[in-house]
Amino acid sequence: MTANPSKVNFPFGTVPSPGMATFSETFDVTYPLSLANETLTLEYLNGTQWRDLQSFTANPLGFTETSYGLDSGWVRFGSISVRVANHTCYSNTAVFDVGYDTRAVALDAASYAAVAGSVIIFLVLGKRLGWKRFIVIAVPVYLAISPWTGQRYDMYFLISSGIRVLQHVNPFNPGNPPAYPGPLKWVYPPIYAIYSAFSYLVYQAFTGASLPSVSSLTWPGWLTSTYNVYRAFVPPNLPLLVALLKLPMVASAFLTGWLLSKMTGRESASILWIANPLVILVAAVWGQLDPIATLMAVASIYYFRKGREYHAYLFASFGAAVKVWPAIMIPIMLVIAVRRGGLKAARPIAAVIPATLLTIGLYGAYGNLLDSLFVFVYARGIPTFAGAFTVNGLTWQEALLVLKSPPVPFFLYVGVPVYAALLAWIYWTKDTDIVKWTLVSILVLFLTYNYVNPQYFYWVLPLLLLQERRVTYAVFTALPLAFMAFAYDLFYFVSPAILRNEYAIGASVADQIKVNYFYQTDWLLLLVAAAVPTTVYTLSLYAQLRPLHRGSRTIENV
Repeated sequence: MTANPSKVNFPFGTVPSPGMATFSETFDVTYPLSLANETLTLEYLNGTQWRDLQSFTANPLGFTETSYGLDSGWVRFGSISVRVANHTCYSNTAVFDVGYDTRAVALDAASYAAVAGSVIIFLVLGKRLGWKRFIVIAVPVYLAISPWTGQRYDMYFLISSGIRVLQHVNPFNPGNPPAYPGPLKWVYPPIYAIYSAFSYLVYQAFTGASLPSVSSLTWPGWLTSTYNVYRAFVPPNLPLLVALLKLPMVASAFLTGWLLSKMTGRESASILWIANPLVILVAAVWGQLDPIATLMAVASIYYFRKGREYHAYLFASFGAAVKVWPAIMIPIMLVIAVRRGGLKAARPIAAVIPATLLTIGLYGAYGNLLDSLFVFVYARGIPTFAGAFTVNGLTWQEALLVLKSPPVPFFLYVGVPVYAALLAWIYWTKDTDIVKWTLVSILVLFLTYNYVNPQYFYWVLPLLLLQERRVTYAVFTALPLAFMAFAYDLFYFVSPAILRNEYAIGASVADQIKVNYFYQTDWLLLLVAAAVPTTVYTLSLYAQLRPLHRGSRTIENV
């Protein structure tokens, strides 16, 4: 067994008391497969005696990553010895050190201050320089950030799924028997996975890297610590590969900004967009698909407003083929068009065929089409984490976890019927405001879906700029950033090429204690993740729908 990290740079001069939020040391335990399903016990050395900490059940993989909080009940400053026991069988003794890093909290706070200060400077530069001069600065900033950052878990999926395409392994469905663990499958539409494969080919051309084996892409601890799966593949030239993978995201962010200025007639809209910290986070830092899909959605709105419905459907369908959410726009546009021009107005819907055929073709090229589609529909309709139905993000359903209630798929029971009712209402009222109804649909999703991750707010921001709702724009920027300040470790977004183990420095230990405190403090979790966001969603939905009654009277009078 090994203890990780080998040196804990504790941010306090005293070790927390039992039951307080603290940092959890991680232990990687390897054992013979013959011990599968047997109970193993983690022990620590107290003077000359070994005492129990916790027990766990050995799994058929022969590897368990288990964590235990550092508190004064068993930890002191200095060297700590631990081992794993099974009856009369013992592992090697692993030793880790606990020290006091007097600079940890200050460095952690300074890191956040540096990020906040940089964002403020960026915003001020944008307002003072104007769009043409600002973009000369903004593009290099985005490109400079992207190689050295990334949400480690999500970047692994961007990388590994493309490699699986090149390995001729189905990245969407591991099959039976599985070629790799089911929770590591690609759960988005297929197009970006193909781009990921192309990126790796370019990466190979520059570095001469070989194609990893199928087995090497699976970290042995995936079953007990899914967020560390990125450890399976951290190549020496990782920043180059990450930069290639993020190019479409960065380009999409800037093209969205250009479209916003074109649609609003104001360059200030582009500056507000590009200088927005959430846009920078999602497009340049995180490594998510939302910028690409959102660009397609905004382009779809642009063409729909111009009456070029074929182009509108085409862009929305290709956006949905990257990340599903722009698909909600297609029925809205169809209902508006049919109500306005009769059934013949539905003809441009044929523009969704290319993206649909491409999507189906890619699924079909990698095995059983129906099985892969089922895996995808289930994963998106009832989002799971490592195969278990969960709740995550800025949603009132966090309360279900606090109350220890089984999560309920409200999206399927409530969200889908409400969306259908909205389509009927749009048809009846002849309301052609595509931006408003897209926003309303997203807000319904936020109120009913069990996953409302911070990057989902990226979808809303350009729509609010198009509506000139600057205050709401600021609120929907602040909400996910505030949540992330509590719920995420800042150093998890630093590339492993710079910080191989994110907990190697005291500042990250301090940040992780903050995260643990957040999730262990029910009132704070419910306030930040549930009460405030749900209130904002509800008020925003009311603001969007408030003119409905007045609009219906006008239609009746006509």
